[in-house]
Amino acid sequence: MKVLTIRSIIALFIVGIGIGVAQAWFTDASEPGRSPTPPVEEQSQDITNGNSTLEMVFVLDTTGSMGGLLEGAKQRIWGIVNEVMQSASKPTVRVGLVAYRDRGDEYVSKVFPVTTDLDQVYSTLMNYRAEGGGDGPENVRRALADAVQSAGWSPRTQDMAQIIFLVGDAPPHDDYEDEPSTATTTAEAVKTGMIVNTIQCGDMPGTKSVWQSIAQNGEGQYFAIAQDGGVVAIATPYDKELSELGAKIGSTFVAYGGGAGVAGARYRSLASLGQAEMEKTIVASASPAAAADRATNKALNKEAYKGDLLTSLENGSLKPESIKDEDLPEDLKKLEPAARQKEIDKRLAERKSIRDQILRLSKLRDEFIANARKKQSTKSSFDSAVATALREQLNRKRK
Repeated sequence: MKVLTIRSIIALFIVGIGIGVAQAWFTDASEPGRSPTPPVEEQSQDITNGNSTLEMVFVLDTTGSMGGLLEGAKQRIWGIVNEVMQSASKPTVRVGLVAYRDRGDEYVSKVFPVTTDLDQVYSTLMNYRAEGGGDGPENVRRALADAVQSAGWSPRTQDMAQIIFLVGDAPPHDDYEDEPSTATTTAEAVKTGMIVNTIQCGDMPGTKSVWQSIAQNGEGQYFAIAQDGGVVAIATPYDKELSELGAKIGSTFVAYGGGAGVAGARYRSLASLGQAEMEKTIVASASPAAAADRATNKALNKEAYKGDLLTSLENGSLKPESIKDEDLPEDLKKLEPAARQKEIDKRLAERKSIRDQILRLSKLRDEFIANARKKQSTKSSFDSAVATALREQLNRKRK
């Protein structure tokens, strides 16, 4: 019997807190080898965003030629989501991932279901390595089918947009007759209300026509970008301070839930340790630009921290009068009701103050980046392609 270390327990708990046990592990598959900008306002925005929802799934070729694109995705995932969150509808954003290669590689596809927990999305991206492939076509058919059928999409509502981005450089294996064709899968997606976009990296023969056809049939857009993804991270004078403020707002996390007794205390303890471990891991791995984008996201995102008392109070999912003593950490549980409320109000005010600082600096950073981009070439990149598609398609959904 394998003994779990404290570190491994914490790691498992991080995943469980973020997206639930059912979503924590890559969706398994039966086949062997397949594992499963508008400026920010200076004052703190209402964390109870609008009721609209965007779910988007990135279907990413992770073979050896895609290293540049993967690094760009790691750099820009928070920035892409931030731009959407600052749009007129201020939607809740859920992101999912499908990594794919080909038969004979380490895996055929890995599915990470849609979640609001961008820390988990980023951590998953960080674990992707560009390896395998090398023989031209990849198993695009399986990857696209997994994105449509197995990505954990929510039941559709009128105010929901569900968008797929297929990103790769090689055409599908059309000789895999036991896999559904891209035309069949795309038709299924459109029938359920999804939009399918394609982003071609590089200029491998045979890819363009297929990618264009998928986008056309998927009522989406086709983009051609450089093989390396074309992402250019712009360093700014505000990155370091924003990164520090991101860690600071993370330190205001107050574990809530789990109930009474030893089990409840252990639940809250592990939640706090898990949050601290996540902060440490991301600070160590994220670039300054990505860390700055993450800080902005934590200030904008109404579901930035799962299992957190303050977030639940801010977004209205928990009312002050509904707080249960047995779900509180010991330092709050031992206080008298009036003193406890005063302490909670103090912590909420502290978080709001940090959020205001983040949003103020984020506005200055956005202006700095906008000015820097004016001096750059206007070639399409992974992040600009995604932003262009989202602007058009979210506006389309609102009409």
